[in-house]
Amino acid sequence: MSKKCIAVHLPVDLIDKINEQKAKTGQSQSGLVIDLIEKGLGFSSNDKAVGKMFFFVKVRIDTTKMMEFGQKLQNGEIDTSHTIMTYCIKEDPTVGLNFWYADTIEEFEKVLSQYRPYYKEIIETIQVITPMNAMKLIMENIKKQ
Repeated sequence: MSKKCIAVHLPVDLIDKINEQKAKTGQSQSGLVIDLIEKGLGFSSNDKAVGKMFFFVKVRIDTTKMMEFGQKLQNGEIDTSHTIMTYCIKEDPTVGLNFWYADTIEEFEKVLSQYRPYYKEIIETIQVITPMNAMKLIMENIKKQ
């Protein structure tokens, strides 16, 4: 997906609502704005997630590079199109819990490589599936027994 950086000036009350939604969903601000624009235009890039591979990634952010990382994310210099959501652990806010999607493991690794310089460590990476796909696998296993 090619991207182009644009500046959007929003009314303060709309930014407050976007930030409330951001806090509820854990999405990045740019990801949330993209979702809202797509919804308004009647399509969704999330529809493209059908058939994708999903990943759970647990990381520890490098706090010495946190400001630079945030600026690059805000400026669109780092690809956030594969990130579904991010939350952090309350007891240790340097640990991020992220869900990603990609077409292939290679594509996932390529996008993740943009983030690696800003992580102190990647604690865990697990390929995951949707609840519906899990249900199908469970039902298949039950039928085999």
